[in-house]
Amino acid sequence: MDVATQESFEEWKHHPVTKRLMKMLTSDRENMKEGLVNNSFEDEQEIKGRCRAIAILLNIEYEDLFEKPIEKKAVQS
Repeated sequence: MDVATQESFEEWKHHPVTKRLMKMLTSDRENMKEGLVNNSFEDEQEIKGRCRAIAILLNIEYEDLFEKPIEKKAVQS
């Protein structure tokens, strides 16, 4: 598997195909939000989840590609 570098991420983010995909996702999300306002959907929770997922993709940063360690909470006696 190829290593994801900061440079390759930036190339991907500025690639014409990625830009087109992000534009499509933005448009889809706006249409879904408008549909929510107009009560156009039977399952609003599903649409809200889709909107959140698209927002994550639209705002992804290089650092987001790597798992963050889960902090262990101290066990209280």
